[in-house]
Amino acid sequence: MKVGDSMKLVLSETEYEQLAIEKFQKIMKDVPIVSKVETSLSDSRNKFGDFHVLVHFKDDRDPIKFTVEVKSNGEKRFVNDFIAYASQNRNNVYYVFMAPYVSKSSADTIIQSNLSYIDLSGNCYIATRHIIIVFSGMPNLYKDQRQKRDYFSKKASAASAVLRTMLSDMHAVWTIKSLSETTGKALGTVYNVKKFMLEQDWIKKYPHGFTVQNADEIVRVWAEEYHMKPQRAIEYYSLNSVPQIESEIASCNAIQNTNAVLGNFSAAARYAPTVRYNKVHVYVEQKSLDVFVKQLKLKPVSSGGNVIIIIPHDVTPCMFTQIINGNLITSPVQTVIDLLGSSGRGEEAAEAIIQKELK
Repeated sequence: MKVGDSMKLVLSETEYEQLAIEKFQKIMKDVPIVSKVETSLSDSRNKFGDFHVLVHFKDDRDPIKFTVEVKSNGEKRFVNDFIAYASQNRNNVYYVFMAPYVSKSSADTIIQSNLSYIDLSGNCYIATRHIIIVFSGMPNLYKDQRQKRDYFSKKASAASAVLRTMLSDMHAVWTIKSLSETTGKALGTVYNVKKFMLEQDWIKKYPHGFTVQNADEIVRVWAEEYHMKPQRAIEYYSLNSVPQIESEIASCNAIQNTNAVLGNFSAAARYAPTVRYNKVHVYVEQKSLDVFVKQLKLKPVSSGGNVIIIIPHDVTPCMFTQIINGNLITSPVQTVIDLLGSSGRGEEAAEAIIQKELK
């Protein structure tokens, strides 16, 4: 474990390293066919690998060599660095990433790269020519609540504005100052969001600033947190067809200045029409709701409606709206977030937009 790897440590680097060695030895010694486990620390000059393991077997199989990289946390950027090195330096060695906790997202990335991981919370995936060991679903035993940030929840308005601004132009090179000035958010807020994104490997740094990267991963993680709290949605029925309703919404915006924004499948149909739908989803501010309902002659229903009006929790869902064929629609980011929280073929529709707008 190299000095300066991470944020404030819960334990010292030496303590994490020792725990990692003990954990690895215990896992291997519990395997019935293993006879002996030898460990040795890496030379301090090595840039990769904190300790090495030689696992011997009770029969005449050749021993297996492991090189273990230990980090004081399982941030995605450390996982990606581990994968980048290990994927190019196999050399008959099995590489293992170890940290106090490895998230499911990071674990999946490691497994897909045909590599292994162990965390101190009890999760692991080890796959070799003789051994396969899998434990999953264990909670993070090393969580520092002071470091937890709900940047993707509906209540995180300031952070949401910063994230949406960066994702609105993925080629833009930002500084903390320029992002603060553009969003109108405090320098401290922007700094914290940037730090969080850097930890997840969602920022690429340059000498003169930084850009957002891995946007598809960002919106998938965002959607999981965003939909933990339900949005305020009201169901209505209209006698008109879906195209007629959407046309009437555009007219209402022009006549009544309601600024109603098509979302979900209605917006997806404008970005990447891959899925058929029979309900109109539209964001309408509370102050415009009565005028909007009256103008479209909508009738409230408890179920079976074909118009779903969503009252935005703040201004962020309707940031960076676009006008396509005369219809005001949610941004690609908000559209994908909405779709990933929808039943039916929402994920399919979201994937089409990700490939077209966010890759």
